Amino acid sequence: MIALTLLFVLILYGLAAWCVTRMLGWLGRICVLPPLSTKVVQGLTLTLFLLFPTWDIIPSRLYFEHLCETEAGVRAFKIVELDQSYFRPDGRPDDKKLLDRYVQSSKWNRDFSSWAHITRIEGQIHDKETGELLGVATDFSYYGGWVEATIAPMSPITCPAFKAGVFGIGLQQVFRLKQTSLQEKN
Repeated sequence: MIALTLLFVLILYGLAAWCVTRMLGWLGRICVLPPLSTKVVQGLTLTLFLLFPTWDIIPSRLYFEHLCETEAGVRAFKIVELDQSYFRPDGRPDDKKLLDRYVQSSKWNRDFSSWAHITRIEGQIHDKETGELLGVATDFSYYGGWVEATIAPMSPITCPAFKAGVFGIGLQQVFRLKQTSLQEKN
C-alpha cells in the first residue's frame, strides 16, 4: 500500500512538473518571448522540480562522512584489566557480567543536525563504585535526504568503520584481560 501511494505521488509530481513546463512554454509563446528564452525558463523549471526533493542529499551525506571521519570513534580514558571470568570464550568482554561492576549508558541527540537528518549517539562506560568515566563511544546515524527521512525514518545508516557496533568496540578498548590470566593460559 505504501509503495502504491509513493508511486501515485511520484506520478502526480511528474504530471505537475510537465504541466508547469508546458504552461511556461505556452506563456512564452503568448508573450512573444524568443524561443531560446522560453526553453531556458522551461529547463530551469524542470531543474527546480528535480532539485526540490533531492537538494539536501549530497551536502548532508558529505557532512555525515565528515562527522564519521573526525568525531566518531572510541576514546578510552582508562584501561581496566580484568580476569578471564569477565570475558567470553572468543576473547571479547562479556557485557552481561560487566554490568555488575560497570554502567553503560547512551544518549541519542536526534536534534544534532536537523537539516542533514543526522543523529549523534554517544555511549559512556562508568565505574559503579567510583563513578569514574572509563570511555566514550561516539557514532552517527544518517537518515538520508528529507524525502527519505520522511518516508523511511527507521532505516538509518551508521558510520562505516563501526558496522559491528561502536559500543562493542568500546568495550574491547576499555576492558583488557589481565596479564596473569594470559600467562596462566599458556
